[in-house]
Amino acid sequence: MRIRWSLFLFAALSLAGAAPASAANTWALLVGVSKYETPQIASLKYPAADAAGIRDALVDPQIGALPAGQVRLLADSEATRDHILASVDSFLKPNVKPGDQVIVFLAGHGVAKGVGAEAKSYLLPTDVKGLTTAALESSAVDLHQLSRKLGELPASQFVLFVDACREDPTPGRGVKGNVMSDVLSRGIHVVPQDSTRPATSATFFACSVGQRAFEDPGLQHGVFTYYILDGIRNAAVPRKPDGAVELGALASYVQGAVKTWAEKTTSAGIYEIEQTPQCIRSESDGPLVLVRVKRNYPDTPLPSSPARVVVGTFPEGATVTINGAKAGAGPVFETVEKPGEYKVRVEAPGYKPVERSVRVLDGYEHQVVVRLEPGDASAPTGKAAEFYQRALDAETRQQWEVATGGYKAVLDTDPKFAPAYERLADLYTRQGRLPDAIGVLVTMVAQTPPTAHGYSLLSRAYSTFAERESAAGGDDKDGKSGEGESPKKKKGGLFGKVKGALGKGDEDKDDGGKRAVPDTYVVPTKAEEALALAQKAAGEALKLDKTAAEAHLANGFALTADRNGKTKREAMDAFGQAVFLEPKDAANHYGLGYGIRSFAQGMEGKARDTELKRAVAALQEALKLRPDYYEAHRELGFCYHLLDDTSAALHEYELANANRGAATDEDEVAGVGVAMSSIHKKEAERSSGAQKQQHQAASEGYFAGAQELRPNLTRALGILDGAGLRSRLTGNLPTSAQDLLGRVRARIPRPNLPGLPGIPFPR
Repeated sequence: MRIRWSLFLFAALSLAGAAPASAANTWALLVGVSKYETPQIASLKYPAADAAGIRDALVDPQIGALPAGQVRLLADSEATRDHILASVDSFLKPNVKPGDQVIVFLAGHGVAKGVGAEAKSYLLPTDVKGLTTAALESSAVDLHQLSRKLGELPASQFVLFVDACREDPTPGRGVKGNVMSDVLSRGIHVVPQDSTRPATSATFFACSVGQRAFEDPGLQHGVFTYYILDGIRNAAVPRKPDGAVELGALASYVQGAVKTWAEKTTSAGIYEIEQTPQCIRSESDGPLVLVRVKRNYPDTPLPSSPARVVVGTFPEGATVTINGAKAGAGPVFETVEKPGEYKVRVEAPGYKPVERSVRVLDGYEHQVVVRLEPGDASAPTGKAAEFYQRALDAETRQQWEVATGGYKAVLDTDPKFAPAYERLADLYTRQGRLPDAIGVLVTMVAQTPPTAHGYSLLSRAYSTFAERESAAGGDDKDGKSGEGESPKKKKGGLFGKVKGALGKGDEDKDDGGKRAVPDTYVVPTKAEEALALAQKAAGEALKLDKTAAEAHLANGFALTADRNGKTKREAMDAFGQAVFLEPKDAANHYGLGYGIRSFAQGMEGKARDTELKRAVAALQEALKLRPDYYEAHRELGFCYHLLDDTSAALHEYELANANRGAATDEDEVAGVGVAMSSIHKKEAERSSGAQKQQHQAASEGYFAGAQELRPNLTRALGILDGAGLRSRLTGNLPTSAQDLLGRVRARIPRPNLPGLPGIPFPR
């Protein structure tokens, strides 16, 4: 039900070729913040030097040859929030003309806050007041806001460099790296506001999501910026006949050089390094030339690295084929062997198929988003069609409230238009409003023609609700149910048009000791009710289409949520059938790994470890298909933690945390932070000296981050307890959390697995 918004932000860009770069029509805004006014923010060494180095290269007559007046440098004391934002209005806006190029360079601390669709990313200016959400809102640079301001400029080419994921901004927490997040990645892409004007855009990040960008005293720069400068000034990057430095060629050089630096630094035993710069560009017909240098360069330029194509689909999960070969369910990540034209086809039930020709160039990650239009049978007309397009556009711009109102307006006009229900439910889910999402889906299955897809979505929503309520255990001390509001009983869907009842008198039926199944679909109030409805909806989906992989997947989740040993074989068969039917859909492999891990908790010793390793293999298959899969990284972290491979667990937890923009549950993300805190605390007890202090600081940092996200950690601890991690947490949490953990009952009953009677449930 979710879409990766780092992909979708490119949908408004045109397919025009890049404008030729020249000194006369290039304008640059360069920001480097090394020093911060508040002692709460740790200073960095080289961002100001990085920005100054880029300035020097751009105005060098042999390199960029830009007039000094076309470059604005804001470093340290000049890099205030007001100065940064005002420079767009007072420097770029009056000067940039149609056809011009805009270069933006940002170096310093970048911070992401929040979870899901409403998460935000910030650049910390020198005068930022603190790291709380309130302080960031009032005094930091909202990167999405900055991107929107840049998108209002009439330039035909935008190139952004981002070197903003370094040490944790809090002093003493260097081990707790401030990694690149999908929230930051999606927040700093320029989408021209005037879609009628040809434009292309690229953003070059110092590292990939889940990694840190490092500084090196030996280089006197951030490593990323050092090799950008080296590539422009010295390397065999420029192309004949005019010394054009094409961004993809530069990116290939920088990626290779940073990789070599990381390998040497790691082998020297200084610290383990993983840093892979990532250059992301919009769709375009031609090369993107940054500058044209006049220096000497070899006749044969360095070869560029292979390109990667990321095809995002709207809605997510649509089938993608590339050059006639099935590539999987969107989003799809494909590395291509050679540049050229590629034919992309995207299709999904109920939507018109779309075919698109994409020109792929070496050195880039090309992000392509295909937005499917409703099929003829379900397409809205008149006002409903107009409202739907406007709501989609608002969602593209991350105007969540406007999009929500828009989809409601569509359904007021055409209550049988299923895609609007799906979009609204997806919005609610990504905002943590799961009961509201269920209400929308309940209305959808009642108002629209029945489909396996619709019932599968409803079943998955019920299963998620059951899992979260089980983690809560009915304890709701901070007034939330993990979804953003208390799940009060709703007698129907979004508009109250669906009759809701649980038998007579709204009570569960007595069915010979079996779980009572409500007569109609409702918004549940307890896990048992949601479980029954999840299985019922999955059954409806399978009746409609037994060959639908997503119906089998939904059935697997519904049965696994039951956590009854008797359902294990049935649940695993369902996951297996989903993988068989759609082997290139990452969600199916994730479901299989999730199911194996869930049932392995009822085992112990070698048998349990064998099953956990099988779960790891399935989850790794999911991540091969979709490297940014939040749930798969989180689940893999649980598996490694249970196997006591704490190094691998930390790595996967960090990657899950870095992809928190795709999460839907604040408690779950807080739980990941608590898990990392516990591992570092245990490592601190095993260490001594400076290493002990670093692990202790990291433990405190992750725990503080979890508490900032969810002050009451009852549900977060319940999720970890439900994953079988109680014994790994005991003794490795602060006293307050330890006491809270003691009051959290085991959320999952011991499965009565066939052939394994009496095995104690691990605590």
